[in-house]
Amino acid sequence: MTLLNGIPESMLIPLAYRATETNEKSPIIADLHSQKIFKEIDYPFENISNSWPTQVGISVRTYLLDQQVSQFLKQSSKPLIINIGCGLDTRRTRLELNDIPWIDLDVPEVIDIRKQFFSETSTYKMIPESMLDDTWMDDVQKFEFYQHNMEMLIIFEGVLMYFDAQTITQLLNKIVSRLKYQKLTFAIEFCSKLIAKNTHRHKAVSQLESKPQFKYGYNRLAEVMNILPLGLSIETEYNYFDYFTDRWRLFGKCRHIPYLKNRLNNKIVILQHSAPVENKIS
Repeated sequence: MTLLNGIPESMLIPLAYRATETNEKSPIIADLHSQKIFKEIDYPFENISNSWPTQVGISVRTYLLDQQVSQFLKQSSKPLIINIGCGLDTRRTRLELNDIPWIDLDVPEVIDIRKQFFSETSTYKMIPESMLDDTWMDDVQKFEFYQHNMEMLIIFEGVLMYFDAQTITQLLNKIVSRLKYQKLTFAIEFCSKLIAKNTHRHKAVSQLESKPQFKYGYNRLAEVMNILPLGLSIETEYNYFDYFTDRWRLFGKCRHIPYLKNRLNNKIVILQHSAPVENKIS
């Protein structure tokens, strides 16, 4: 396998735990495609695959984002899904969304690996670029399925916690500015401040050979407002402790204690930005 350095190496963590979760007696998610990829990747997974809280967290995250995608598609007449920092995500395959316009974006070395397991189609494209490189937004608008009045769901799964607040703000602002004529929904995974300050204690991330570091987290949802560009509003927050509580063991009790709930787990935040009606292109 191509050597992965830094953040790209972290894509192997969710792959391993989705595959492992699928073997559970009552799995939160079933992902046979991840199992297939997992078996074919040459990597010392034993170093990063021995943390049950990480397995539950990734499984709940996968479940929540699957639900968000399904809900988005029910409400959208002209949908486009953009998965930023896609890694070896299998959501499009797992949910059988072959006819839905879908774009997976990641750095070139990741897309090179991804292309060993996924093939582009008329409705599915892969962009081998950094999310911080503006040119990917030009690429999106060149695909045949692209329309100026599409409704977009942009997913950041296991990505933005590796970047500081300023970088996150600048990135979101660029997306909103460049894709302003679409109705945009963002589904973003965040961690807490405590988790962001303790990458070295994370049972999986700390064992990666390239040692990537978390840089941003929040405890109170109001803090996220401070890093959002104008025009973006928070619709919902989903805390992982609120789902499949029996699988969290004693940690499941934290959902009743806001101080612990906000500091000991990750969450998915849904953001909305509506296209300017008076200038919208039809």
